[in-house]
Amino acid sequence: MKVIHYQVSNFRNLINIEHRPSPNLNVIVGDNAQGKTNLLEAICVLATGTSFRTSSDQVMVNDQAQSYEVWGCYEYEERCFETRIKYDRVQGKKITLNGRKTNPHHPDRLRVVIFTPDDLYLVKGSPSRRRFFLDFALKQAGKEYGYHLDNYVKILKKRNALLRNNQANTKTFALTTEIFVEQAVKIIIARINMVNLLDQLAGSLYEYMSGEDAGGLKIRYAISFPLELDNDKINFEILRLSMLNQLKQIKEQECARKSSLIGPHRDDINIYLDDHPARQFASQGQQRSISVSLKLAELMALQKTQGEYPVFLLDEVLSELDNERQQRLLSYLQEASFQSFLTTVHFENQQIKANQAFVCRMTKGQLLGKG
Repeated sequence: MKVIHYQVSNFRNLINIEHRPSPNLNVIVGDNAQGKTNLLEAICVLATGTSFRTSSDQVMVNDQAQSYEVWGCYEYEERCFETRIKYDRVQGKKITLNGRKTNPHHPDRLRVVIFTPDDLYLVKGSPSRRRFFLDFALKQAGKEYGYHLDNYVKILKKRNALLRNNQANTKTFALTTEIFVEQAVKIIIARINMVNLLDQLAGSLYEYMSGEDAGGLKIRYAISFPLELDNDKINFEILRLSMLNQLKQIKEQECARKSSLIGPHRDDINIYLDDHPARQFASQGQQRSISVSLKLAELMALQKTQGEYPVFLLDEVLSELDNERQQRLLSYLQEASFQSFLTTVHFENQQIKANQAFVCRMTKGQLLGKG
């Protein structure tokens, strides 16, 4: 999956951008506040319908405009697709694929993986960051997960509202809890499968990025409630019964705290290096190598599940890495089969190989030629 041609209009400070990118590595160089991140954000919005920086479309419209529009042509499974997203302050948002109205869950939509400086703290950051990482990957992997996650969030809000209103002993609460568990288990199974795949892929990537033996890198999904297992196998029914039983045991606690205390919104990913929790025992350099490896593993996982690589968007991550890791990442991106867009303030041309990267400059919202 590669972007062939795209246009951006009135998106933040990007008034009129037209770009035919390289199918390999595209480097966007420029000072801070020139629009580099805005460009990656526009590509992300084109693909997913949402931003990785805000939940408000209003703030993405240029101050002097009524609407923003992003159009793109991309290659997928040896076919060309055109997609367009337009947001108007009054009329709202419209997404089209090959001229027909659609939604971001369409199986032929553009897919992206995003890597920001915040992702370098995947290991030692909050559990919510790791959950977001998993959810974003799974939504890219298939439309079903997005629907299940939306349904789970809705039923979680309803269940919490019933707890706040002291209705935990009603038939409505009992029925809501049954639905809550059903939706939760669907989310958990999908996440476990994705974590298992990431675990298989991340080791060799970590070895490359760090220069260390990857045999000790392990990634495990951490469920927020105990499982009642007869053997080592986890399935839908075991998860459902275990969760229901635990909810019965903690009912008084939930009533007191007026909140759902277990479920996917409380789960986490445990990352181990040489059998020790990486969050406590890995050095900062090791933690960052793990984070880079996880993002690259996300790319590989989507290729395995979808048949093609997504587009890789990297926003200002080079400045957060030491020189050795910078060069390892750049070398990997230049040799990769996928397309990537990388923004940076400083970039040395000798770090790239001929015909394997295109370098352009962003100045005051304008994308200017090579160099």
